[in-house]
Amino acid sequence: MKTVIIGGGRGCRAIIKLARGPFLKELLLEIECVIDTDPEARGMIYAREEGIRTTTKIDEALAIPGLELIIELTGRDDVLENIYKILPPGVKLIDHTFARIFWDLVNAQEDKKRQLEEMTILEQKIEMERHFLQSLFDNIPDLVVVLNMDKKVIKINASLSRYSGFSFKDAMDKRCEQLLADTELAAQCRETLPLIDDVLQSGESRSVVWRTEAPEETHWEVTLTPILDQYNTAEAVLITWHRITEKVKLLREIESAEQRFKSFIDSAQDWISIKDLDGRYLIVNPVIARSFHKNPQDFTGKKPEDMFPAELTRLINRHDREVITSDRHRTYEETINIDGRDHHFNTLRFPLKDYKGSTIGVCTIMRDVTSEKELRDQLVQSTKLAALGKLAAGVAHEINNPLSGVLAYAEDMLDEVPPDNPLHRDISVIIRETLRCRDIVRNLLDFARQDTPNFEKINPNLIVDQSVSLLERLPQFRNIGIEVNKKEELPFIQCDPHQIQQVILNLMLNAADAMKETGKIILTTDYERWHNRVIISVEDNGPGIPENLIDKIFEPFFSTKGTNGLGLAVSWGIIERHRGIIEVDTAVGGGAIFRIILPALFEKA
Repeated sequence: MKTVIIGGGRGCRAIIKLARGPFLKELLLEIECVIDTDPEARGMIYAREEGIRTTTKIDEALAIPGLELIIELTGRDDVLENIYKILPPGVKLIDHTFARIFWDLVNAQEDKKRQLEEMTILEQKIEMERHFLQSLFDNIPDLVVVLNMDKKVIKINASLSRYSGFSFKDAMDKRCEQLLADTELAAQCRETLPLIDDVLQSGESRSVVWRTEAPEETHWEVTLTPILDQYNTAEAVLITWHRITEKVKLLREIESAEQRFKSFIDSAQDWISIKDLDGRYLIVNPVIARSFHKNPQDFTGKKPEDMFPAELTRLINRHDREVITSDRHRTYEETINIDGRDHHFNTLRFPLKDYKGSTIGVCTIMRDVTSEKELRDQLVQSTKLAALGKLAAGVAHEINNPLSGVLAYAEDMLDEVPPDNPLHRDISVIIRETLRCRDIVRNLLDFARQDTPNFEKINPNLIVDQSVSLLERLPQFRNIGIEVNKKEELPFIQCDPHQIQQVILNLMLNAADAMKETGKIILTTDYERWHNRVIISVEDNGPGIPENLIDKIFEPFFSTKGTNGLGLAVSWGIIERHRGIIEVDTAVGGGAIFRIILPALFEKA
């Protein structure tokens, strides 16, 4: 149908595109000309681009032979009235009101095309997403299956396909126990079927661990997760099997290592502790806790200032800071007072590192060397006593004979000199001093002799009772109170009771002399279970021993009372031959306290 379009605007272009396309195949428009007063109108330009004739003169267009249709698109009523006046007979007219149908058709076509393009793009995206999700699903190393409400397979991943031997197609509509029938998980799958019902009904996830025995022990973490619809109702269940055998074995190795470490720490007799950088205890072994009458867990999370006296706290914190600052191990000789007795330690402190090499704390290992120190001191003292004993024996024998001659001649002279003679007093002085020298020589010989003890098994409390009974009636103890505190059920000791009694008597006589025969003496027996030792203490409330003299009082010939100074040296030798030690300290009341420490037998008294 030959057509002329009057009006070269946007509508003109739309109708031309519509007429050239397949949309109006039932209404074939053959557009012969486009008319507009503006030759550069959008429709005019498009018409020329499409090879359609354009003109600004309406008469020229209406003169086209065989013209059948005029489409008026100007939108002006005066133009429309003028067209009606000059409309050739037999030519139909579609005005701008009716022409909007074509525009709607054009818009509908464009919308349809746009929707078609969007659907194509969406389908491509969906396909890409489906392919991506399937690839993701198949590349999961865990075994994964999706079951419907009938507990039948609707999807499995590649890992489960390889594990079960079922292809994707063959796995469909199988039940879980059928899918795993030929695998090591068959038995566990049958046992946990009720769990699937529970997940589908409750809509909540569940996790269990499966353990298999054959062909070798394996462990699986099984997670059942409900798949919910838009109404938050379960419509399927996702089951995942995650192999955790290596994780379980690693955890076992870690637990075994921790147990070995704990056994080592708990069994060690050295003091072992670990603190973090803030000084809080992480680990304390039992030997430390027992020493302070506590449990290891009492230290956890606490700082030294929460557990120890201020002086010990300052020592610990200072040494810890030195280790952290220097970032290397350091050794110390430390002395710690425990239950009133000084203990000597060789201490090693070193920084504790994590896997990155960063310092995270301080580890301390302390070895109690109190016994070794005491043994060294005893060895030095024994060496001194042995050398002095030999010297004393030689000197005593060399001096004894001349002294006997001097004494005999002096006594003869005294008998011949009358008492009123001035020489009588002088000779008496010679005899007195000679006798004193002879006593010294006798003590030297006793000191040098060092008789071998006659050992027997005895209750230490009996020795104490006998010693008290010998002394309490002596004149110098008339104004001295003697208090005896005996520990019941003391272990026996292996000793020469006469020699141990001699030591106790010597210590008590020294105490009475120090107190000027007025005061109080406390005798105490005790048992130190930790070292399996019996302790006999002699304590007085006298002036005590000056700090600068404590290390000298056991040396031969040392005395502050004008005596020969052999009493404590002899006592030291006796206790040493009994494999014990004598300790001296300042008592709580300010006096002196001597402790005789002897090894105990395991049999109780």
